[in-house]
Amino acid sequence: MQAIIARNGLETPEPVKAEVKGSIPSWLEGTLLRNGPGLFSVGNSDYNHWFDGLSLIHSFTFDNGEVTYRSKFLKSETYKRNIKADRIVVSEFGTMVYPDPCKNIFARAMTHFRNIIPDFTDNNLINIIRYGQDWYASSEVNYINQIDPHTLETVGRVNYRNHIALNLATAHPHYDKDGNTYNMGTAIIGLGGPKYVIFKVPAADS
Repeated sequence: MQAIIARNGLETPEPVKAEVKGSIPSWLEGTLLRNGPGLFSVGNSDYNHWFDGLSLIHSFTFDNGEVTYRSKFLKSETYKRNIKADRIVVSEFGTMVYPDPCKNIFARAMTHFRNIIPDFTDNNLINIIRYGQDWYASSEVNYINQIDPHTLETVGRVNYRNHIALNLATAHPHYDKDGNTYNMGTAIIGLGGPKYVIFKVPAADS
């Protein structure tokens, strides 16, 4: 089953007109963004779980009864590090990265230690979140990556910890009728056990 669903996707950086079967209402306008795993191998290394594949972002733009499609890989720090090394060098949900056999014993020991207590990946492959006027690829770690909803280019990485005291945040927030975003995170502080943090991001900068 893994061999069937874990096939490498391809970028479609320029909009492609989709074939429409039937008809799409002329009043339906806008862009639907979707996110998910799209690259399951780098060089000769493979991910061990479908949840690990590098993020591929898709857009479907509806205009006057027509649909155009495009897709781009999220250019996260994880993506860039893996592509530069031509192998998987950042651990994921189901894929542990092992030390490079070419390293000396001390370097391998440090790599092993970092993998036991890893710096979280920023491969945000789960959802697209709107915060204020901005859009972000997200997963359930402390990093999110801002994207341009029109071109799908990666704008840059944001660390929740720089703005709010939490370690993890959900990838599926809620929105109210005014466009405010509500999300929940977990703060692991001291010896008192984890704390739940609920936060609100206004619809627009005030």
